[in-house]
Amino acid sequence: MQGRTADTLRKIEDLLLRGLDQEALELAESALGDAESRPRILCAMAALHYRAGALGYAIQLLASLLDQPGCPVDVPEVLAVLYSQAGCVSDALYYAKLSTTQGADRSVQRLFGSDFPPFNEAFAQARPKPLLGNGMMALEAGNLDRARFLVEQHLTLLPDDVEALDIYAKIMIRSGKINEAIGLLRTVSTLAGPSATLLSRLANCLIWSGQFIEGLACHHEAIARAPDSLTILGSAVNDLGYFGKAEAEASGIIQIWQDELTKASPKKVRPAPKYTGATPIRLCYLCTALDSDELKSMVGSIAQAHDRSRFSVVAFGWGEMDHPSNQWARGAFDQWRDISSLDVTTLGAVIRGEGIHILIDADGRLAPEMRTLFVRNSAPLQLAWLNPEIASKVPGAYLMAVPGTGEAAADELALPAGRYFMGNSAGSPPIKTPAPVESARNITFGAELIRPELNPRLAMVWGRILQSVPNSVLLLRDNGIFAESTNVDALISMFGNAGVAHRIEVIRDIDRAGFAASIDIALMPFPAGNILTYAEFLRNGVPVVTTSSCPAGADMAAFLSAAGLEKSLVNADTAAYAASAIALALDVPALVALRDRLPECVAGVPAFSAKGFAKMFEDAVVAALTQSPT
Repeated sequence: MQGRTADTLRKIEDLLLRGLDQEALELAESALGDAESRPRILCAMAALHYRAGALGYAIQLLASLLDQPGCPVDVPEVLAVLYSQAGCVSDALYYAKLSTTQGADRSVQRLFGSDFPPFNEAFAQARPKPLLGNGMMALEAGNLDRARFLVEQHLTLLPDDVEALDIYAKIMIRSGKINEAIGLLRTVSTLAGPSATLLSRLANCLIWSGQFIEGLACHHEAIARAPDSLTILGSAVNDLGYFGKAEAEASGIIQIWQDELTKASPKKVRPAPKYTGATPIRLCYLCTALDSDELKSMVGSIAQAHDRSRFSVVAFGWGEMDHPSNQWARGAFDQWRDISSLDVTTLGAVIRGEGIHILIDADGRLAPEMRTLFVRNSAPLQLAWLNPEIASKVPGAYLMAVPGTGEAAADELALPAGRYFMGNSAGSPPIKTPAPVESARNITFGAELIRPELNPRLAMVWGRILQSVPNSVLLLRDNGIFAESTNVDALISMFGNAGVAHRIEVIRDIDRAGFAASIDIALMPFPAGNILTYAEFLRNGVPVVTTSSCPAGADMAAFLSAAGLEKSLVNADTAAYAASAIALALDVPALVALRDRLPECVAGVPAFSAKGFAKMFEDAVVAALTQSPT
């Protein structure tokens, strides 16, 4: 028996030395049935976990052997090294002492490789929570799978670590596993007490899962515990975008937000620097909190397209340019500055010191800690561009970018085709696709949304549209939200109330272009919706029905109006929105004709190209800069 075990271990060690870890694992698993050889085989499997970076699993396996017959004598010393590498100093010292009572055999250590350090080296290099720290860096870089793996390894060793549980919840949120995150955050609240930060994050998750009432209650409680925290208040204000303007104002949170911003603003402010006609104009984008790859790509495309004979383009962002999360910005800006360590007062001084002429905030309410920046008059022209406030203007001397060609107020800057670049970074033209109704003989509506955008009012309006168009169906592209059964239940419930649950179909495993080819008309959600998603539908030849009564809809409406499509697709309210969708669906010849001319209309908007959008943007901001009082 000992011979067979030794032979198996030699084969496993040989495979490990040759880097054939999968083969080594398969051989180890096949040998586990032998009770006598099991301890040493588990040691080999621990070595395999270690080589894969699964430090927590390796420690678990070895620790489970200590009280078993046949445990190799050098397991305590190996554990002392592993615990040192995991930052668990007290455990490392315990097993180091235990190892002094054991024999001199080193058979297990050999399985871990020639570079496996002795205890004294590992202990000297020990640092607190290295697995968690590496997981946080992976999270910042956007590598969610790696971040989750590393934090799981940490939690294997310290399952009640509140900080790690909170970070793990963040990873779950970013991965779209909202219900898992809610469960984790409730666990953390039980262990450590419901702090304002935890309640705020729990509120985000509840609202993202469609539990609006519970989420709003958590936001109120978080604010009650930290009433002067701009981060806590800003998180609540950002979530109010899913409620609509009237509901947002009725919550009372916006007024508290305004009051706290006013209190946090400096009492005395230097006058803004004057623009003296210097060239090139220094244009600065504040872009520390862009929350999607699509949005980053859009901002990067616009920045890259600016006329370098007129402008020097600077970005103030989060992290160094060579950080993986900032890959979108490479080649787009003439200068990048990491402002992650700067407070708002220092940032204002830096902007002034850099001689910035036009400061453009692309973050908006996504960066609540920066919302008093405009009060500091850091640049001759300050512009709030993306992610605008839900209901009212924050303090400060700045212009708000607004979509459309109507008469702008004194504190507004009108962008005729809207605030969003509706083309793509590749510069590909829009395409013409046949209407599915021509062959299917029944209208297919389509939509894509995230869970908080799906609300009872929206379901009722879409239900009215489906009921008014015989045999029509609504396809929903699954971008991951329907992987959770609770979201499917909510979908059935809401559309069941509207009497059309049987006419809703979720389409999985299809890209946006393929989905667009299967629908006749796209319905943009309200009061919140992802305008860049629906821009892609437009580029793929699908007309988009929208209402200008909500922020995202207003930007889509501005672009469609610039394309000459406002009569068919743009509506002032939800009643007109429903009527427009119904009328278009019931007049198939008109729908086919609209789809036939849609690509030409869309391509004809100058802002459909990155250079065209940049030119529109440049003309607007330069006019505002040169017209400002000197």
